[in-house]
Amino acid sequence: MKRLFFCCLCVCVVGSFSLADEQAPPAPVAEGASAASPPSSQGDVPSVDFERDIRPIFATHCVGCHGPEKQKAGLRLDVKDDALRGSDSGPVIQPGEAVHSKLVALITEAEPGKVMPPNGAPLTADHVKLITAWIDAGATWPDTPPAQDTAPKSDHWAFKAPIRSNPPAVNDSAWIRNPIDAFILARLEKEGIKPSSEADRYTLIRRLSLDLIGLPPLPEEVDAFVNDPSPYAYEALVNRLLASPHFGERWGRHWLDEARYADSDGFEKDTVRPYAWRYRNWVIDALNRDLPFDQFTVLQLAGDLVPGSTTEDKVATGFHRNTLTNKEGGVDPEQFRVEQVVDRTNTTGAVFLGLTVACAQCHSHKYDPISQKEYYQLYAFFNTGMEKDIPAPLDPEVEAYKQAKASHEARQAELQKAIDAYKPELEASMNAWAAKQDLTDPEWLPLKPAGFISTGGATLTKQEDDSILVSGQQPARDAYTVNVTTDLTGVTAFRLETLTDASLPQNGPGRAADGNLVLTGFSVKAARPKDPGTTEPVPFAQAIASYSQDGFDVAGAIDDNRKSGWAIAPRDGAGVSQSAVFATVNDAGFSEGTIFTFTLDQQYQENYTIGRFRISATRSPRNLLQLPDEVRVALKTAPEQRTDAQKSMLLEYYGTLDSRMRELKAALDAHIKAAPQQPATQAQTIAENPTPPETHIHIRGDFLRPGDAVQAGTFSILPPLKPRGEKADRLDLARWLVDPANPLTARVTVNRMWDHLFGRGLVFTSNDFGTRGELPSHPELLDWLATEFIARGWSMKDMIRLIVTSATYRQSSNIREDLVDRDPLNVLLARQGRFRNEAEISRDLFLAASGLLNPAVGGPSVRPPLPKGVAELGYAGSVRWPESQGNDKYRRGLYIFFQRTVPYPMLMTFDCPDSNVTCIRRTRSNTPLQALTLLNDPVFNECAQALGRRILTRGGCDPGQRLNYAFRVCLSREPSDAELGELEKLLADQRAAFEQNPASASEAAGSSCPDGTTSAEAAAYTAVARVLMNLDEFTSRE
Repeated sequence: MKRLFFCCLCVCVVGSFSLADEQAPPAPVAEGASAASPPSSQGDVPSVDFERDIRPIFATHCVGCHGPEKQKAGLRLDVKDDALRGSDSGPVIQPGEAVHSKLVALITEAEPGKVMPPNGAPLTADHVKLITAWIDAGATWPDTPPAQDTAPKSDHWAFKAPIRSNPPAVNDSAWIRNPIDAFILARLEKEGIKPSSEADRYTLIRRLSLDLIGLPPLPEEVDAFVNDPSPYAYEALVNRLLASPHFGERWGRHWLDEARYADSDGFEKDTVRPYAWRYRNWVIDALNRDLPFDQFTVLQLAGDLVPGSTTEDKVATGFHRNTLTNKEGGVDPEQFRVEQVVDRTNTTGAVFLGLTVACAQCHSHKYDPISQKEYYQLYAFFNTGMEKDIPAPLDPEVEAYKQAKASHEARQAELQKAIDAYKPELEASMNAWAAKQDLTDPEWLPLKPAGFISTGGATLTKQEDDSILVSGQQPARDAYTVNVTTDLTGVTAFRLETLTDASLPQNGPGRAADGNLVLTGFSVKAARPKDPGTTEPVPFAQAIASYSQDGFDVAGAIDDNRKSGWAIAPRDGAGVSQSAVFATVNDAGFSEGTIFTFTLDQQYQENYTIGRFRISATRSPRNLLQLPDEVRVALKTAPEQRTDAQKSMLLEYYGTLDSRMRELKAALDAHIKAAPQQPATQAQTIAENPTPPETHIHIRGDFLRPGDAVQAGTFSILPPLKPRGEKADRLDLARWLVDPANPLTARVTVNRMWDHLFGRGLVFTSNDFGTRGELPSHPELLDWLATEFIARGWSMKDMIRLIVTSATYRQSSNIREDLVDRDPLNVLLARQGRFRNEAEISRDLFLAASGLLNPAVGGPSVRPPLPKGVAELGYAGSVRWPESQGNDKYRRGLYIFFQRTVPYPMLMTFDCPDSNVTCIRRTRSNTPLQALTLLNDPVFNECAQALGRRILTRGGCDPGQRLNYAFRVCLSREPSDAELGELEKLLADQRAAFEQNPASASEAAGSSCPDGTTSAEAAAYTAVARVLMNLDEFTSRE
């Protein structure tokens, strides 16, 4: 029976956490060996395989002193001939006679004070038993050449193809729910152990909910399941949870650990990656729709290379954009590109093959059959890739944009229709206006440049027609200064002609690639020749242009705003000269002569500078300046002889003078400017480099010391890769990884599923299936699961369904006295595992129980309140933490923004990985800081206050009902009478204490109390909520 324990001092509650199932493991129990039995005699000899059972022991515990680098006492245990030859004092292995073998004596301390190994982890009883049995069986040792690494080329169990065994026969067949149970029960029966009874329904629904969606069940969901008489109630529950959108979040978090997901670059600058979440979204969606794991793998490694690659396929390659990125000053870009490729290589080996391939970066792997050359062959697959950011809007964003665009275009059509309808009236008005115009041409006098310079370093050359041609260096932004000395007085305007020239892009008149330009400022200063240092500005009344690009009116050149300017994106195609007239407020020019200094500012954006120009002046009356040259020419032409272009131009120009047309055009222009923008969402992806570097072995891992060139390839220990073309690429590698012939990928993947559902894998070392890793506790089951995974089309949901519907999974997790010594780590699986939830789930539990949780799925990361002073820990104030508002700060822990240099403290306290490298299996620690965090962190206090309010408003009318409700919300089960009594006493004590201290009551209850409730009452229920939320049972998965 479960019991409820409280430890209260005033309002302080100290939570405890049990990690009974999570300890540093001894070597796993080999099939055929008891979980905790003494060394065998010849009458109890398990089947021993040297490569599976003995070599890993020697590699782990012996070859450090008796291997290729050192041979203490003349003994070497990594090569057959040397080992059988023995030490300086003679043979240590007597095949068939363990009792006479000195090796056995040394490892069992038969010789006092000489037990081996003298340092490091000692051999376990199982190790001794296996070595003894191996020697008694003849000390069979496959032949290997002395020069070979300590690991064999083919005999390690993980490098052999999985063998699908039929589920074994068992005595208690009634216990079997699916083939998994047969393998487990057969082992238990062999050991003389009975499985545990099935957990009660309260435990099962909470376990399944936490395992499959990472959220606790609602009280009504618990009631529905517990009271469902259907024999298929459990299967229906499993299917409902697998179909939940929160499934992708729960299992996506597991995958994101392996993908080393983060929202920032890392290193000193730790720049934010604003769209990193786009890859996270892809993972969640892929898991929710049960994308087969082989496709899940292929798309993440080579989504850009699959035939008909879509945007979503490319987004998947964000898997390998999660590497650290160093943007510090003075870094060598090639060094850190290489480091990123190394990380991608190591991550691929760890995630999909379960191998420590990183050990072969500087030299051949000491324990696994991976040469340094083979490491760089794998490296070569990723060395041809390059980073590429692409537009990647989500489907809802695209749909919303399409709808907004359609609505906007419809309104735009209405506004344009109104303009078109007004044009006949406008034309009639224009004809009357045209008849009244003075069409006398202004007299323009070209000014001869006396001096000119480009501040950006361009070359200015005066031409015969007094124009200036710009050539040479092309700065992003520039300013031309031109000095002119003249006797002109009474100047009423200056004209700037931008002229075409064959030397300019598209013939100009601008230097931009399309012949355009942007003049952000046109200013003139006047000085007397006798006093050139004293200047006076020449103010302008207006500016008139032969043509202005939409949004870049010539008035922008004299408004003192660098963000506006005159541009001439060609109306009739590139290569058309244009002019602008700048009318002065007052007549300019001194009677004794004038030095005019013209400044042409071009500060808008890169390269939009003028290519050829000429400046002229006029003394003509200002009324003659109102008409642009082309308008005057068109008006001089008889109406019946005007071209269509002239008619259109005249009507457009007159429209700028007509108040009604200006109003209509202003409405249209404002509407166009308010056009909906395409979604800005991007994704970080990988693409093939069109000019990839050649791959070389790095001598001792140093990229500055290239060795022999290598081509992309895989490890010789595994089945050969069959490239599609002449050279293998990432797509070939990805398909090779999920080829059914590959002995590792399916095993590695189902083992991690098992780890997540039981607290430890069938192979405990989920990150290492090599010779240094642990042996599988149930090798036949592991192989059966691997082959079943492939047979089911690599469906992850199918495999999870298969595991969680087994009788093995449904067992109680209660510790059994008969197994405490015999199988303390539950290797034999005579019960379920019990362990503390991960960091994110721990936070989610609080938010869910309190009612604050925002269950929205997907989208950008959020920044919940950060403890004071934490952001300042980033380098030189580089970390910005704009706190999320509203219910965004109550989103699931999965979505908390992960700043690599300043990660969210609560997550790290509860063993969240740092995301710098792949994390295959999280550690679980047990520290006082964890209990103190749950007790005192403001977010958890806020959750307790919210739960207190929830209890008061939804839990019923009397304390008994409310406490029962609180218990069910937090623990998903009914309280016992004793537990309810403890809660009632706690509530009464806290209420009395708060009634004596109203100030403390107000502080504890929070900012608001339910209607009709005193602060003392609300504070008392908050205290109860804190107790329930800090129970070991609340924070653990049972």
